Amino acid sequence: MSDAGIEPTYTGKNENLVFIVPKELFSMSLGPAEVLDRETAKLFSKYLRGTFKGFEQARKTKYGNENNKKTEVPTDFWEKFEKKAKELDVDLIGYTPVNENYIFKDLKVYGKNAIVLGMEMKWDKIKEAPGAVCEIEVFRVYKILGDVTMELTEFLKEQGYKSEAHHPFGGKLLYGPHATAANLGIMGRIGLILSPEFGPRQRWSIITTDAEIPETKERDFSDLKDFCEKCGACVRECKGGSVLETPIEKENGVITHIDRSKCIQSILDNNYCSYCLRICMPSRSS
Repeated sequence: MSDAGIEPTYTGKNENLVFIVPKELFSMSLGPAEVLDRETAKLFSKYLRGTFKGFEQARKTKYGNENNKKTEVPTDFWEKFEKKAKELDVDLIGYTPVNENYIFKDLKVYGKNAIVLGMEMKWDKIKEAPGAVCEIEVFRVYKILGDVTMELTEFLKEQGYKSEAHHPFGGKLLYGPHATAANLGIMGRIGLILSPEFGPRQRWSIITTDAEIPETKERDFSDLKDFCEKCGACVRECKGGSVLETPIEKENGVITHIDRSKCIQSILDNNYCSYCLRICMPSRSS
């Protein structure tokens, strides 16, 4: 038995996928907030601390599933679920089975299906990157989407479905491949999912669950794919030089688009950075 009192659905086995706690980001100072007025600085602090707290809380949502055995859902279940999610400001919702290849090694996941949730980061804030105005928006969405993800997870658990929340700041499985499998967007050269609605300007979270999910909706992303391939602004203009010209393909389907160490260093050196969100053209035109 697991420490949650139930057997995990999956345990990550991919040797090429190891979860690394972003300790550098947890210790970041509130420097950018110091140049803001007092109330705005307090708001930044609230979102930043709320993000880190939510990240820890999400890991505990596996508890409370001991008696959750249901899998079948009523006919109108997902319609009602999506209505509830939209009322909580979720912008994008998709469904796909959990792909075991994209679970971080040795991490335990509870639930066989993935509900992928996306929430927009507003362009009028993102266009100010790098800087505190942009990062307040980034951490606002991290915090709010994280809280919403946990609320929706608890709702599913209360209905009798084994479910677990995976926070937008970091989960037990890769969000990108699941978002693309759910037909919510494409993997861009930027290393982020580009959606037709917002380009890269959304954060993602996942709820894993044993509830039976709807079929994935078909969508045509050919224009977006063609544009991204021909553009390359993210490769040329990344402040940290972290976007790879040629992605690194590893075994079991893992593809690396970003040099993680360079990206984190750029976040630390360039006032929280997020410049990639600003320079991606679909971000501006969405």
